[in-house]
Amino acid sequence: MTSPFPSRQPAAGEILIKIEASAVNPFDLMVRKGDMAQFIPLELPAVLGGDAAGVVAGVGSGVSGFSIGDRVIADFALNGRGAHAEYGVVPATAVAKLPANLSFEQGATLPKAGLTGRQSVDALGVGAGARVLIAGSLGAVGRAAIQYLQEIGAKPVAGVRPDRIEEARQLAGEALDITAAPAGATFDYAISAAAPVALNLIRHVRDGGQVASIVPVPEGANTGNRVRIHELYHHADAGTLAAVASAASRGVLIIPIAKTFRLEHIGAAQAAVAAGSPGKVVLKH
Repeated sequence: MTSPFPSRQPAAGEILIKIEASAVNPFDLMVRKGDMAQFIPLELPAVLGGDAAGVVAGVGSGVSGFSIGDRVIADFALNGRGAHAEYGVVPATAVAKLPANLSFEQGATLPKAGLTGRQSVDALGVGAGARVLIAGSLGAVGRAAIQYLQEIGAKPVAGVRPDRIEEARQLAGEALDITAAPAGATFDYAISAAAPVALNLIRHVRDGGQVASIVPVPEGANTGNRVRIHELYHHADAGTLAAVASAASRGVLIIPIAKTFRLEHIGAAQAAVAAGSPGKVVLKH
């Protein structure tokens, strides 16, 4: 599928990428339907897609550390000039090299999930030894957060449905049924990446504790502001993105790919995401 926007040469501080693979995320569907029009106004025609992997095709002035032909991953902004195209231009601050042992498809799963997972942990200021509850722990963001918590010596606890307890325990080391009301608040920290159980997650957190939330917080979930809630969306960071790629190359961060489609079948890919396909849905360009 060819972008409706002609490929342009990168300006200062930018990199032109020939895109080999991109991911379709639930947020793409929200933007497509116009749910985010108030916050992300797009001029049509618009190209969606925030996660990409490909090859450097051009380097703007002032960019160092990248050369034409380098394999890279990139975090595209949601500005209507996205990754579901043959070429894309992004700031160098949103690009990291793709390790040789990772495919383009694997690389396309990493940017937004990896950045969001790590930045959620950083927002909490978690240190070694801390127990952190993660709702949505088997999703891409949850997996990235768990891996990072393990890397810094913290203790992730996966909050999942009862039928996924064993799978989550294998990933995180400890798991609990997040759908059940807790007997008491025992956590100082939690990460909310699953909207349907956000209320139960907050109930697990002690007074004065902290929650990093990438999903809407239910009305009345934090009566009296008894916990501190960090509502966040990730920001581009090349250094963090490189750390995510390194973790994936070492096999300690694995984001499963559920389905792969050719770019021209993007409609089917979006339908798979809308149907709740477990794992990432990836487009091959």
